Amino acid sequence: MKARTKYQHQVVAANERLLPLTERQQTWAFRHTVEHFAFRTPSGQTTCLDCGHRWNGTKAKHCRCPKCGARLKLEDTLRRKADSRSYFSVITVQDGLQVQRVFRLDVSYHKGRPAQTVAREVIRYWINENGKTAVTALRRTMGYYRDSFSYWSDLELRNDNMDYRYIADCYVYPNYTAIPKLRRNGLKGSFADIAPQQLMKALLTDNRVETILKSGRKKDLKHFIDHPQDLDFCWPSYKIVLRRNYRITDMGIWVDYLRMLDRCGKDLHNAHYVCPADLHAEHDKYQEKVRIIREQEKRKEQMKRAMENEARFRELKGKFLGLEFTDGTIIVRVLDSVVAYYEEGSALHHCVGECEYYLKPDTLVFSARIENKRVETVELSLETFKVLQSRGLCNRNTEYHDRIVELVQKNVGLIRKRMAA
Repeated sequence: MKARTKYQHQVVAANERLLPLTERQQTWAFRHTVEHFAFRTPSGQTTCLDCGHRWNGTKAKHCRCPKCGARLKLEDTLRRKADSRSYFSVITVQDGLQVQRVFRLDVSYHKGRPAQTVAREVIRYWINENGKTAVTALRRTMGYYRDSFSYWSDLELRNDNMDYRYIADCYVYPNYTAIPKLRRNGLKGSFADIAPQQLMKALLTDNRVETILKSGRKKDLKHFIDHPQDLDFCWPSYKIVLRRNYRITDMGIWVDYLRMLDRCGKDLHNAHYVCPADLHAEHDKYQEKVRIIREQEKRKEQMKRAMENEARFRELKGKFLGLEFTDGTIIVRVLDSVVAYYEEGSALHHCVGECEYYLKPDTLVFSARIENKRVETVELSLETFKVLQSRGLCNRNTEYHDRIVELVQKNVGLIRKRMAA
């Protein structure tokens, strides 16, 4: 990709002047970014794969090499070779530009020999003081793996993509240099598992990031950089958190809690809500409230849809409306409106309304009551004139079940007359 803009030409020029990786940087990467192994044979002979030293008598899962002092992970095996790989970054300044240099470290282990390391530079992220970025990197080949680089290609200008950003989120060499504006905006110390290029760009373009970083809340900042939409939503509330010096124990839970507060119409500028004494308890409390609100909204939507079906219901069931009969104690009457179906289902906790029984053309639904208290809901077939089901509270049968079914069956003649009318 050829340089076209003034900034790209500046990057290309600086790209040629970067110094090679130092031995100290490569040694740090070997010590801190890959696993270190010791192979143990059945006889108990243990070999450090870092330096090749051998000794006997180690029984723990981890140990230190008596010769080089490396902390090793023990494996019981007869293997003689192993490989390891990692990515690490070196942060530096070149020609007034901030640059993140990403290296791939390949380590080859062989019993009895010192480990062999090879570090290849694969990506460079360039950032100027205005937060403008550019990428110089090796060419990627077609393939399933993210790190399918063409190592014979040159570090040239490339279009940024998800694969480069994913790989650049890696270990960072602790001794780094930064441009004056980044130092002024608070960049110092570790990157706290935040992708370096994302943090540096955000720090140069968003003063909210500067505020959070200078307050020492790097864990909170990591969440906001990984979820920028959360920062936009939460910022007014988060300023209250900073002023109150409130410590958020779980950022994901806190953000979800704020969204539920907003759903419930609470004031997100009120410290009483924003800084709860027990975050998890309040989260669970408002989760239940949101569930109730959603159920109410769902019911309203169902009722709205049901009212649109009222005319269809009256066309199907109009000749039966007002029908009722009794044995002196139990009164059985036809449900005479769509709303009545939903009220019946809500009272007895079953689905006669939600499942739209009012639109079934070949059944008739009754409410069986004693002294106007709902007891069971009865569905009768208009084809066989038999009771299909009779359900009480939570779909259970009541002590009056058989009596209700018998009462309905005795009055089938009244239903037949209504149909013939």
